[in-house]
Amino acid sequence: MGPKIIPRKTAAGVLLCVGGRGATGDPFKSVECYDLRHDRWFYVAEMTTRRRHVGVCAVNGRVYAIGGHDGNVHLNSAEVFDPQTNRWEPLAPMNTWRRGIAVGCLGGPLYAVGGLDDSTCFDTVERYDIEHNTWSTVAPMSTARGGVAVAALKGYLYACGGNDGSSSLNSCERYCPSYDKWTPIAPMNKRRAGASVTVLNNRLFILGGFDDNSPLDSVECFDPDTNLWIMVPNMTSCRGGVGSATLGGRIYSVGGHDGSTYLKTVEAYDAENQQWTAVASINICRAGAGVSQCDISISQLCEVKNPTNPSSCV
Repeated sequence: MGPKIIPRKTAAGVLLCVGGRGATGDPFKSVECYDLRHDRWFYVAEMTTRRRHVGVCAVNGRVYAIGGHDGNVHLNSAEVFDPQTNRWEPLAPMNTWRRGIAVGCLGGPLYAVGGLDDSTCFDTVERYDIEHNTWSTVAPMSTARGGVAVAALKGYLYACGGNDGSSSLNSCERYCPSYDKWTPIAPMNKRRAGASVTVLNNRLFILGGFDDNSPLDSVECFDPDTNLWIMVPNMTSCRGGVGSATLGGRIYSVGGHDGSTYLKTVEAYDAENQQWTAVASINICRAGAGVSQCDISISQLCEVKNPTNPSSCV
């Protein structure tokens, strides 16, 4: 058991679970929204493109979906969801077609990190300028990372694990935008690709993923002040290709694959009690979905989704 971490209050909002794939193998366009107050998921507008192993990040109340695979080809396309209109709109494409990509935000720009296609794992990183709808290349990581997990914390962008084309990785590095430079940090205790990382109380929490043999239920916590990873309580299920985000002071672990089955179960981690608890499941089994917290109220979203009967979505 790790040390207790007392959660702080976080901004109100919702979780969005974007794309992914299920047992049929076909990627999804569909998007589900989690209502914390009523502990239930409901659908919002579909993306314009099917996307599995998609990079997802929310900025300024809008949710960005970048890259992935549509079931036929790798994607360099990107789109953005505006909860105020319940619509997805296309954006300028990246320079690289890739899945297993991760996306983070540092003070405005988005960063699309790593990923892979059918022959190559990438170390490349592209920065998206939201205001100008343009992509540019920044410094590459020191290691190629397909299926990488990415989160922003204290002005740095952290890239954790992934696969370099030969094995799953426990190495991690962080990006400083002021110097356009990646620097190694302490390695994780476990090798992980297809994991998910989120932030709670100025610490990183990385969940699940695959080692070279099987999906994982283990969870690790990184403190940037000590440069140490510690193990915290395991999830109740193994989850490779899991999505995660933080909402209301708890970490939510969404879907994934347990080694035999695609999952629709969701569990939440209470850092104060150091316990995982089952919450409402998503509507369909998903792995390789992107999950992000978005700052909009349920009532606002429901009014846009169904203005004549806003209570119908919850």
